[in-house]
Amino acid sequence: MKPFRIALLVCLLCAALGGECRSVRDFFASEPDDIFLLVPRSVRLDLMDYYDSGQQVELTNRMGNGTRLIDLDSTYVKVRTSASRVVELLMIPYSKRDTILAVIETVFTPVADSRLRFYNSNWVQLSSIQPLRPMPGLADLMLPTASKDKRRELLDRLPFTQLEMTFVGERHDTLVVRHNLQQFLSKEEYALFAPWMRSQISYRVGKKFTLIR
Repeated sequence: MKPFRIALLVCLLCAALGGECRSVRDFFASEPDDIFLLVPRSVRLDLMDYYDSGQQVELTNRMGNGTRLIDLDSTYVKVRTSASRVVELLMIPYSKRDTILAVIETVFTPVADSRLRFYNSNWVQLSSIQPLRPMPGLADLMLPTASKDKRRELLDRLPFTQLEMTFVGERHDTLVVRHNLQQFLSKEEYALFAPWMRSQISYRVGKKFTLIR
């Protein structure tokens, strides 16, 4: 058995006995087929083995499509689970006994649209603890110069909003939220939005996400 898999089994045993898991590898491997339904646990383990050996390969998921591990460190993993879906998983220290797992799922439809959810270390989705509340919307990317009437006018033009989210930085401690209106709207329609929009906003990641001004 490979050394990494031995270490992972030790960590899984530690978690079962009430110990603390310190690596995102365990959470990636032990996620109960909700977020990573298309990627069997054996494939997740193989992806990490290849990544550790310096190879970023594509392995077959349950739908017969390619899955690739893009980035991996002690607290963060980014996986392209299929041609149209990317998942990011980030560990956020919350207390001595628990960790918050922040998960971004981005679907390309073809414009990127992301959803951010939070879980505890047992993969139970959190409802009472929300490091980012409310979730950012298109109005949050509008410039302060946009009046309430202008904001309402612009928002009424869109049947739905698509925002892309991703963790960036050396420690992935910044959440970037950006709109893709230029890709989604016609040139004429986008010209109505462009004077009133920031391209993106950023949050400092922690127990509470803080808007970076």
